Amino acid sequence: MRYVKILMMWIMFMVVTSLYGEYIVSRDVNGFIQLLCFVGLVLILIFLGDETVSVLFKNKKEEK
Repeated sequence: MRYVKILMMWIMFMVVTSLYGEYIVSRDVNGFIQLLCFVGLVLILIFLGDETVSVLFKNKKEEK
């Protein structure tokens, strides 16, 4: 069940990233809003990477 949760989180991250590219980067908006959205995406990516690594390595330790 954890793998499904991680997969859904990655899919949602891809959706958010594509929406960010479509509506924030390619249109004329304030640069500060672009910066805040970019920092938010980087923070989400760090969180998502940490969750993925913890699930993968935790499951490998349980198998041994």
